[in-house]
This record gives sequence, C-alpha cells and structure tokens, in this order.
Amino acid sequence: MLTVGAILKEPVSTVVRFVEWYAAQGAGCIVLCFDDPEDPAIEVVSGREDVIAIRATSEFWEGLGTTADERFTKRQNWAMGHVYRNIPEGGWFLNVDSDELLFLEGRTIAEEVARQPASCRALRFLPAEHIQSPDDPDRLYFRLPQKGWVQRSIYGDLAQAVKPRHGLMGHTVGKSVTRTGLSPVKVRQHWIEDQDGPIEGATLSADEGAYLFHFVDQCYEVWRNKIRWRLSSRGFRLPMRLEIEKRMEGPEPEAALRELYDCLHVFNEERLAQMERGGALRSWTRAELGLMDPDWPPSH
Repeated sequence: MLTVGAILKEPVSTVVRFVEWYAAQGAGCIVLCFDDPEDPAIEVVSGREDVIAIRATSEFWEGLGTTADERFTKRQNWAMGHVYRNIPEGGWFLNVDSDELLFLEGRTIAEEVARQPASCRALRFLPAEHIQSPDDPDRLYFRLPQKGWVQRSIYGDLAQAVKPRHGLMGHTVGKSVTRTGLSPVKVRQHWIEDQDGPIEGATLSADEGAYLFHFVDQCYEVWRNKIRWRLSSRGFRLPMRLEIEKRMEGPEPEAALRELYDCLHVFNEERLAQMERGGALRSWTRAELGLMDPDWPPSH
C-alpha cells in the first residue's frame, strides 16, 4: 500500500485538493498532521476512510520528544518519522509538502511503485516548478532545471542569482518514495536515510514522464510578506539574498522587489518560448490534470 504523509497548515480548499489528488494517485492511506490542532479542515477530511488526521497538540509533540515551539522543519521530520514507524511493512511511504503534487504520465504513483523490483528501496522524483502565465490561464506551465545558457536567455542580469538552483526558486533535489519497514532510519524533508546516508534508488525525471509539481509561488503578496523570514532562515541562496537586499536598500524598494518577483515568477509568451527552446518547459491544460479551479494557483 502507498501511504502519503504531510504536516500542514493550509486553507481547507488546499487540504481537500491535496487529499483528492493523492487518492486519485492510488494512495491507500493519507496521513495529515495538522500543525493547528483546531484546523477546520480536520472535520472536512477526517470522515474519509483513507485519511488519518492527527491534531498536533502540545501533548502530541511532547510524546515525540519535542515541543510545538521547535523549528518547523525539525517538527516536520519528527512527525513524519512517527508516521513512517507506524506504517506496516511491505508498503511505500511518500513524504511531501502541501504545495507538492506528484504526477506521472500514463500511470499512478501506486502503479509505479508496484512494478519496482524487490531490490528497489526508494524512488526519487525531481521537481517541476509552476510558473505564472497570464497570457494563457487555461494551461498550467512548469519549468524544469535549466542549463546556464537557458538561464542567461531567460533571466538576463539575474542569471547569476538563479544559478545555484539551476533557474528554480524552490528545492532542486526532489522527494523520495521509500519502502516501509526499514530500520533504523531517520525521515528527512526530501528522503529517508539510514546509517549510510540517504536511501538511494532510481531517480525518475521528466525524461520518464515523472514530475514533482511544486507550487512554490503563492502570489506576490505572499512572497513579499515572507521575504524577511526567508532571508533570516536561509530560504534564499547567497546570490539571490544579495540581490534582494540590494533592492530593499535602494531608492524605490517596493518597485524594485516587484520587478524582481515578476522576472522570477511571471512569464509571457516570449519568455515561455525561450524556456521551451531550452527544453525546460512542460505544460498541461487544467482539464488534463484535473485541477479545474480557475482561481488556483493564485495569480500575481
């Protein structure tokens, strides 16, 4: 059985979308750890037979040996470690964030893991990052990691700032689905590791029709409100951090930050074509992906 786990604090609609997506992908169990123990989404999804809703109370964290005040990423690892240890042996476990939807062309995740040989302990899936396309709202566009010349053609003077993450704004390492019952192991954000390091297996990418859709951009207002937190928490690599700080210290910081955001996240037809020529663009209609809400993802 495929089990999907996530710790989240999101609008009800986001939680429902997440559950429906992974249920359609063949997940037999979806374990949601709600960072807000009074989250209204709990009542909405907890009636489903395929969902286990965990209220992350102070008692829950204490039972895991930590507290609700611990850094989020550490609590995430503690919570997903708890989920993994309670899954029966013989299945698979996928730990993802609420803004990550794993998509495989022509098959479900459950079908993909079921066909793996007994020697395979893990599969890694690489990210495809959603970008805004105001000229074509009926399609969803995703960028892949880009070669240097593609970055220079698309981002111009900002090419050096985006280089450390190969033209992406979020992570580049992807997420892994791992066999259950392995011990002793530790659950990390992107993989599960044993005493020798990350448990490795095959890596599936766009060449195999596999995409970890990452909806890292949640509109300009969210991006702007999180800047100082991301600067302090190493959410940006050094070149991008320096670029942001330079703009924040300039004569017109708000206009400069908006210009930066638009360059990084909003793409017209010309820039989409540049990315496609570089082999770093994929797109589907909303109907093809089953994501029909015209107001999601949020626009700039």
